[in-house]
Amino acid sequence: MKTIVTVIVVILSIAGFVLRVAAQEPEGYKVPAMPNPAARKAVLEKEWAAMQANPPQIGVRDCFMFLADALDTRFLKDEQVEWLLKKVQTRMITDPAAGRIYGNIFWGWQERGFDVGDGNNVQFCVQYGILVKLLFNDRLSKAAVKTLDEIFMLAGNGVLNQEVRISYTNIYLMKIWNLLALGQVYHRPVMLESGRKLFDTWLNHVAQYGNREYDSPTYSGVDMESLLLMHTFLKDNDIKTKTADALNFLMTDLSAHYNKRAGILGGAHSRDYNRVFSRDLLEEKYINPLLGGQNNNVHLFNQICLSALQKLGLSASQKELMNRKNRFIVQRWDSLANTYACDFVGNKVSIASSNQTYSPDDKPFVVYLSSERIPAMPNIAYVLEGRDDHYGTWAATGMGEKMKSRMPANYPANGGWNKTRHLMPFLQSAQNKAEFVLLAAGEKDHNCTNDYLNSTIILPNVFDEIWMGNKKINVPDAGKGIELDTSRTFFARFEDVAISFRLIWDDTGEGRASLYNDGFNYQSSREQFQLKHNKTMRLTLRHSNNGKAAIAMWWKVEEGIKTAADFLKFRKKVLSAPLIVNVQNGVVEVAVVTVNGRLGVKADLSSKKRLAYYNPSPLPASFLFQVDGVEIGRPIMQKYKVK
Repeated sequence: MKTIVTVIVVILSIAGFVLRVAAQEPEGYKVPAMPNPAARKAVLEKEWAAMQANPPQIGVRDCFMFLADALDTRFLKDEQVEWLLKKVQTRMITDPAAGRIYGNIFWGWQERGFDVGDGNNVQFCVQYGILVKLLFNDRLSKAAVKTLDEIFMLAGNGVLNQEVRISYTNIYLMKIWNLLALGQVYHRPVMLESGRKLFDTWLNHVAQYGNREYDSPTYSGVDMESLLLMHTFLKDNDIKTKTADALNFLMTDLSAHYNKRAGILGGAHSRDYNRVFSRDLLEEKYINPLLGGQNNNVHLFNQICLSALQKLGLSASQKELMNRKNRFIVQRWDSLANTYACDFVGNKVSIASSNQTYSPDDKPFVVYLSSERIPAMPNIAYVLEGRDDHYGTWAATGMGEKMKSRMPANYPANGGWNKTRHLMPFLQSAQNKAEFVLLAAGEKDHNCTNDYLNSTIILPNVFDEIWMGNKKINVPDAGKGIELDTSRTFFARFEDVAISFRLIWDDTGEGRASLYNDGFNYQSSREQFQLKHNKTMRLTLRHSNNGKAAIAMWWKVEEGIKTAADFLKFRKKVLSAPLIVNVQNGVVEVAVVTVNGRLGVKADLSSKKRLAYYNPSPLPASFLFQVDGVEIGRPIMQKYKVK
């Protein structure tokens, strides 16, 4: 009853504010032109047809994005706009007994009761939809204005009452923008103050611990959207100044990791829906067009955000950072001491690691290759999973429905069965610039379909030569595989870049991974682009049938390998390096004696505790975002740290 009363109070505080709405378009703001009006029109026609299907074949939140384009182009008649808004209004939770989800909006068109499908949907709907109010209110009929205001009156409750943890960065920032925008448009101090307090709390969190949802090809773009909208449309100068600093920190982070030639965000990723090739919303809609690449935006929402980003541009220091060779980045991304990531960026290769798992779609251990000859190709990434879904195609190929019979009993409601998922294992790593030692350990979870787990390293099929130990081999024929030799070491050369993976220890007892050529060619299933060099293969170690897995590896890359003698020297250096393996009572110590010194880790896998790190170049004792030993994050964010 307490929750219901709280919601009702909020309703009463919002009721009646529609009459005080004035023209909201910022003075001097000009709606940006679209890069391809014909492509935009084609999308409008397709989405309008989908909207009129029964049930509609377009997401509820996408209706708001569509409406902004339709109003900008005068694509719809007044009565069609009114019909659309009334249709959307039917998908709102209107019963105060729903508690915190009162005012939320159903994800699709068939959910019933109090199950909205995705509790974040109200945030997305307002993020997109409030631009209609800000930019096109004068193009709406009186009936449409009335319905839109009723939607936002009710949605204001959903936005305000949804509990969003601060670590859920993209939705947390979206909620801040929504509260501030609704508060400004409808002159509601309670919303403005709620948004301001949340923003100050988030700034303090980032100042102390970094961005939790770090370096995501999808959600860094969503973060950017909310911040850019705040900077562009909010009138409060204090908030605009703070937003400028937040954008500076975000763009400095992204610039440090970005590979302009490949058109991708490098580094380890907190959330990455593309296991094979990391290009998504951030790159396609924002960073690549910002850097002079093709602008394929077909929705005004994205073009408004891109236009705001282009107006800000990159600072001289961010440009220098993006182009600096052999830079080494160390960044913190949460309050726990072990939550940090490292990234070494050379000329044609970068190598990155995270010391902690983030999500079932993160990318904690990864290598990126890129050259003038082949700018973009599949990444090299480690994944521990239990579905034989080595390349992460489960969602795109509809395997969730096909394998529904394998879903465990009492499967959690938000488990993500239909989504591409890997394990969230215990991780520990020690990285010294272009090499790291990793330790990973996990066990079967509710998304696994097998009793065994796979340790897989995804590889691009572009190498000039590959070796197993001291033996040069050919890529197996499609559908075939070849087992590693007793050295348990794989070498590859791409132009003048040498790469090695040496298996130090695993729980199978001297198990050997195999190199497989599945004939897999990557195709983007999210953003619309074609990857020319898309052939992929994999190294996979199948663990025991007990549903558990533990593995330690040494990854190393090196540039300047221009001759056969250079490559031979590199291989000898890797194969002759002494390994240290001590396993006792659940405590695992693994290390390699490199030419620079001992590199490795020690952990108690029973209690999931990290006990020691061995690194010739120890990480700094305290850091937020460092590049080449220079702290560049704190000077931007320190002022927001609450002592």
